[in-house]
Amino acid sequence: MSLANEPLPFKRKAESKPLPDISGNLFTRMLTAKVIAGHRHCSIMSVIEEHWPSDMILKAASAPAMTTVTGWAAELVQRIIEDTLTALGPASTGARMLKNGLVLTFDGIGQISAPGFVASAANASFVAENAPIPVRQLNSAPCLLQPYKLATIAVLTREMIESSNAEKLVGDTLINSCGAALDAALFDSNAATTARPPGLRNGISASTPSSSTDPFGAVFEDVTTLVNAVSPVAGSGPVALICSPGRALMVRARFNENIDSPDQVPVYGSSAVGNDIVAVAPAALVAALSPGPIVETINAGTLHMDTAPVADPGSTGTHKSLFQTESVAIKMRWPVTWALRDVRGVAWLTPAWK
Repeated sequence: MSLANEPLPFKRKAESKPLPDISGNLFTRMLTAKVIAGHRHCSIMSVIEEHWPSDMILKAASAPAMTTVTGWAAELVQRIIEDTLTALGPASTGARMLKNGLVLTFDGIGQISAPGFVASAANASFVAENAPIPVRQLNSAPCLLQPYKLATIAVLTREMIESSNAEKLVGDTLINSCGAALDAALFDSNAATTARPPGLRNGISASTPSSSTDPFGAVFEDVTTLVNAVSPVAGSGPVALICSPGRALMVRARFNENIDSPDQVPVYGSSAVGNDIVAVAPAALVAALSPGPIVETINAGTLHMDTAPVADPGSTGTHKSLFQTESVAIKMRWPVTWALRDVRGVAWLTPAWK
């Protein structure tokens, strides 16, 4: 019997409220909701109900959500973190690298100690029957993750925030800025400071590039050198190559590469590495970040419009009256840090070919 011909007592009722739309990016929606709520001085829930009503489900009384309870909020926290790195993905190759490594959360903790590892064939061996098995002491120095923040201030007009395109406009303004800044810091060779974590290439010397006069052959030799350098940590696992966008396109063409194939070495483009090629074993990366950024908005006062502000903003630079121009300043702070669990997980060189 078809559904349309079922007797009335057995006829299924249509859903009174649509199921939540989980196809969108939770990080972008959460960021936009915080911006709009701060601008209107209202609750975030009212903004979500207005712009994404299908995301809300009213239920009967139940136990409070806890990030440590499986099946309730534990998965939600991981989903938001996943969406955070996914949202940054198009603007940041570094976000892709962190996503494939060990990802932890910052829950107001001052410092996180993550386990390090040293992969070595000498840590195990074959043993003959009835022979004693060697006892080995495995050295595993911990990685200490210090809390840092990635921060930015952007100014949008009131019309932009109140428009129906607020999610795309806010996301594009803030996420692209954070993505570019993340790449610049992650792939450089600078040491850690009080403001930022160390770059992945800090303390790692460049590998020797190929001296072949055949540009085509030199590409294969350089890639082989880099993959072999990180193989003690990566093993047969994933190894990613990062180079400039133009060079990445050329490497993909020469390798006839399909990034989605697990049998291929993915090649990502990032302007942050300049003329170098960097190989990363994601298994050697550990990152800690907050599931949600801290967002503040203000629509009155004078803002120092400078990408390199000074201690006394009144002494130099361009200033803007937010009240007079009906603009809204959005300040976002996102706790994020990373560390390298094994220095053999990163290798780089400057190739002679173009």
